[in-house]
Amino acid sequence: MTILSEAANALQGSLMLLARRSDAFARFNLTSDGFWRSFAAILVIAPLYLYAARVDALYPAQGGEPLAYTPVVSLITLAIEWVAWPVAVALVTFRTRYSGFFARYIIVYNWSSIAVVVVMVMPLVGLDAGFIGVDQATMAAAVLLIVALWYRWLVARLALEAPGLVALGLVGGDVVLSLAIHRLISG
Repeated sequence: MTILSEAANALQGSLMLLARRSDAFARFNLTSDGFWRSFAAILVIAPLYLYAARVDALYPAQGGEPLAYTPVVSLITLAIEWVAWPVAVALVTFRTRYSGFFARYIIVYNWSSIAVVVVMVMPLVGLDAGFIGVDQATMAAAVLLIVALWYRWLVARLALEAPGLVALGLVGGDVVLSLAIHRLISG
């Protein structure tokens, strides 16, 4: 299977998870090779991430000054996040009943990140194209963030076969780690 067909299947599986279809995981390559190949999702995510960072810098919150946009810093931030989360999950799930589902979770998390980023960038596209203003984009982004966090919770709960509170803890950890990395790099 080519990486493109694997990505297409995984994206289909990611959408099937929304419907909580029991056959969703069959769309993912859940082998050890599939684990490593899932990190290729960053190749799709990186351009969207750079676009989002550029638009964020161009259109600051009301009354703010435009920010400096540095693509290299954005890419470094993304790369650190892309590696740090799987390492953090490995450390948290090590020697727990969830360790057997670690690879499946990361595979699904990585591929489903494409869908999450595509959805999260939509208000920025509307803003950048002039269809909506900063306030509308901010409101839409807030609503979509809630949807994305819910989806991340669903992925954690289903892929790890974990109770809701464990999945919620993982989502919280993901957010905290991401904010910490951004804060550390951006100052």
